[in-house]
Amino acid sequence: MVRVLRGVVPSIVALLLGLLAGSVLMWAFGLNPFNVFYALFDGALGTRYGQSTVLTYMSSYILLALAFLIPGKAGIWNVGGQGQVFIGGITAALVVVFIPMPIILWPLVAVIAACITGAGLAAVSGILEAYRNASAIVTTIMLNYVAQPFSSLLLYYVIVERVPTVAQNQYVVFPSAATLPAIPFFNASIMFIIAILVAIGAKYFLQRTSLGYNIRAVGMGPKQAESKGINPKTIKVIAMLIGGALAGLAGAGDVLSAGHGCYLVACYQDNFAAGWFGGEGFAGIAVALVAANDPIGAIFSGIFFSILAAGTASVGQNIYVVWAMQGIIIVFMAAPYLSTKVLNLGGKKRWT
Repeated sequence: MVRVLRGVVPSIVALLLGLLAGSVLMWAFGLNPFNVFYALFDGALGTRYGQSTVLTYMSSYILLALAFLIPGKAGIWNVGGQGQVFIGGITAALVVVFIPMPIILWPLVAVIAACITGAGLAAVSGILEAYRNASAIVTTIMLNYVAQPFSSLLLYYVIVERVPTVAQNQYVVFPSAATLPAIPFFNASIMFIIAILVAIGAKYFLQRTSLGYNIRAVGMGPKQAESKGINPKTIKVIAMLIGGALAGLAGAGDVLSAGHGCYLVACYQDNFAAGWFGGEGFAGIAVALVAANDPIGAIFSGIFFSILAAGTASVGQNIYVVWAMQGIIIVFMAAPYLSTKVLNLGGKKRWT
C-alpha cells in the first residue's frame, strides 16, 4: 500500500500544480477560474450527454495510450497511432459495407480486420527500424500522412460506389446488426469496458509473461537482452504489431459505436479521429506520458483527458484559454520531477 501511495501521490500533486497554474493563467485573462472549472466539469459529468461523451473518448484514449506505451517498453516509439486508428476504422467500415454477416459475427469480424490492418501498418515502421535502422519516430509520423488521406480515398472512391450518399454527407451510417452493443442508459458502446480490460491485461502481459519480459528487457538494453538469448529486432517488430493492433481496435471502436461521429447511430465519418489534442493518436501519446507509461495509470489518465475533451465545449468563448490551461496541466503531469521536488521540500527524499 505504501508503494502504491508513493506512486500515486506525485501524480496527484502534479495535477494540482497544473490546475493552479491554469487558474493563474485564467485569472490573468480576467476570468474566474471557479466558474470555468465548474462549466468544464459540469459539461462533462453533469449531463447524460456529457457522461456518454466521456465514456466514448475513454475507449479511444486508453487503447491509443497502450498502442504507444507497449512498443515504448521495447525502446521503439510508435508515433503512428493517428494513422493506425484511421486504417483500423476504414477497414471496419469496408467490412460492414461490403461483407454482410450474421448479427454477432459482423462486428466481431470487422474488429479483427481492423486490428490486423492496424498491426500491419505499424509493422512497416517496426521492420524498418529493426532491420534498416530507420527511425520509427520518422516513419510512423510520415505514415500518418499516408493513412489519413488513403482512408478518405477509400471512402469517396470505393464505399461511395455502394453508398452514393457518402459524396454529399461525408459519412456512411452502419446497420444496427454491425454495431457494438450499447451500454444501458448511455449513448456509448461496450468498447470502454473492453479498453479497461485490455489495459489490465496489458499490465499482466508486461509483468507476468515471457514475451512481456522480453519486451521490457529489450527496452532496458538491446545488447544486454541479446546476451540473454533475446532477439531485439524480432521483439521490436512484435511490440509494434501489438501497438498497431490496439490502435486498429480503437479505430474499429470509434466507427462501430454509437456516440462518436453520428451520436445516435454508428457510422464512419471522414476524418473521424481528428479533434481534441491534435487527434486521437496524439492524445494517446499524451495519455501514456501522463500515466508514466503504466497500463493501469493509462485508465485514470484516459478518464482525465476524456473529461477535458468532453467538457471543453461547455465553456463557450473561453475555449482557447481552457485549451491553454489543458496544455499546462499536461506539461505538469508529464513532468513528475517537479512534483517530487515539491513533495521533498523541507524533508528527506521519500518520494524519489
